[in-house]
Amino acid sequence: MPGKALYVNCLVSLGFFENEFYVVVDDSSAYVDRRNVRVSRAPEMDKQVEGQVLAYVVEEQPGRALVELPGQAVVGGLRTWIQQKQIAAS
Repeated sequence: MPGKALYVNCLVSLGFFENEFYVVVDDSSAYVDRRNVRVSRAPEMDKQVEGQVLAYVVEEQPGRALVELPGQAVVGGLRTWIQQKQIAAS
């Protein structure tokens, strides 16, 4: 079972459906419910914006963490290793 929730910096595009975004975190990407993504402005068709996606910590090591994204995987899996600096400030 995933651990604590936090937000991770990501790139955000429109999803197929109105209630989702397509997010990219390093080598993984997923379709994620919009309620789990923070953006300062919504992405436009064929454009990406910087944002933050909710993720759950699976494992922590010095300087990095294995996180799980709450969505449907597209490239890679729902789990990806991120550097500590990718964790968004609250």
